Amino acid sequence: MKIGIMGGTMNPIHMAHLMIAEHIKEDFELDKVYFLPTGDPPHKDLEVSSEKRYEMTLIATSDNSDFEVLDIETKRKGKSFTVDTMTELSKTGDEYYFIIGTDTLFLLRSWKDYEKIAKMTSFIVAIRPGYEEEKKIYDEVRSLKEELGFKIYLANIPKYEISSTDIRKRVSENKSIKYLVPDDVISYIEKEGLYGKN
Repeated sequence: MKIGIMGGTMNPIHMAHLMIAEHIKEDFELDKVYFLPTGDPPHKDLEVSSEKRYEMTLIATSDNSDFEVLDIETKRKGKSFTVDTMTELSKTGDEYYFIIGTDTLFLLRSWKDYEKIAKMTSFIVAIRPGYEEEKKIYDEVRSLKEELGFKIYLANIPKYEISSTDIRKRVSENKSIKYLVPDDVISYIEKEGLYGKN
């Protein structure tokens, strides 16, 4: 099978994550998209537990049979690295496409054992139309392909101005996040008192 992977903290998962996954699944004719909430990411300290972020992702994707949520990273003890996850997933024999944003594209060289990762998965970079630094992106993609053997594809996606940071801020200020995240996720945030919501 051809499987897309949407990694990230999902803190919280929001409508743009879901729309991008659906858009790329269709454009690249993927059979499924795996959502992969990070456990204990090496570059961030998170105030919400991996279990709760996993639960929110499960709730948000439950109405789409082509979406599946994996707990590989949320159950892993210690720091969570993509190379460990891809080593585990690559045993299935499926064809993987890691979906990333332009910011992550420029961080790939800093990932642990990125040479190994490049052999286990392709990458799909979601680019917004009119992105200002387009030439910089193309140069980096060319460099990663030619020098390091990465398999990278570019996907033009609509511009979705939704961010988890903004959502957390809005919740802490008792502002509405309706239409930014699925209604059932809003209910979960309220029930669990996440992001300062009592």
